[in-house]
Amino acid sequence: MKLKGFIYAIISAVFFGSAGIFVKSGYSSDFTPVDLLMLQYIIGSIILFLMSFIKYRGKLKLSKDMVKKLIIQGAIGNTLMTVFFYEAFRYLDVAVTTMLLFTYPAMVALAASLIFKQRISQLKLALIAGTFLGCILVLDVFTKTSGINYIGVAFALLSAFFYAFMNLHAERIVEDLPGLVITFYTTVFSLIVLFIFNFDFVYKLPEVSLPSFVNAALLAFFCEIIPLTLLYEAIKRIGPVSTSIITSLELPASAITAFVFLGERLTLTQIIGILTVVYCVIKLKKE
Repeated sequence: MKLKGFIYAIISAVFFGSAGIFVKSGYSSDFTPVDLLMLQYIIGSIILFLMSFIKYRGKLKLSKDMVKKLIIQGAIGNTLMTVFFYEAFRYLDVAVTTMLLFTYPAMVALAASLIFKQRISQLKLALIAGTFLGCILVLDVFTKTSGINYIGVAFALLSAFFYAFMNLHAERIVEDLPGLVITFYTTVFSLIVLFIFNFDFVYKLPEVSLPSFVNAALLAFFCEIIPLTLLYEAIKRIGPVSTSIITSLELPASAITAFVFLGERLTLTQIIGILTVVYCVIKLKKE
């Protein structure tokens, strides 16, 4: 059972790491990242419903308590995490955006100290500082002549905050529902929220181009249905800590796919920064 959990977490990380190449290719001046996300969720929710109905028909009926938990997970956690993440791709390279997403363990450690007054060890402080140093190296602060896009950095860090929230809140859900059903409901609740705030998307639907539709379908299948379902199943089998450590593989996976498919290149300084962040994040998660 644990071996399956590790395998699920690895596959989930690799597929999540490829999201950037589809997002970068799927939007344009008149088709925003949020539009792309909504199209992805429409396609994804239809596929997820059919899969859940066939395999877990009896699990689709939820208690009031579970509905509340899934609304929090989908409408708040998943919606804000993905919206900020997709918006960050507008301003930053794929590897940089993904790296900033993985600052969330440092945020959790700081929040535990500042909000919940938990004692923070010298090792944790050093690892948080190491994560911050790695971010500076990846952003290439010292050699970049064009400057840092702070809007993109802010979006990526907000995405990291809500990603941390999602991982922690998922532990309250995975014991009671299959990962596929959780993914279906979180996707539906996210889509409802997005329709409320971006209803104009309805008028764009008839004019969606074939490339945008294909990118959204690929995102739905390879970067939502497969990785999210496997993520929840991994959390169920090996817990959120071990799962989140393994999903750090998403960082190098995104850098490699961005290099292969988008031609994005990293300097030696940025590679050292990514390795620094990966090391500090893994150690923080263990702590």
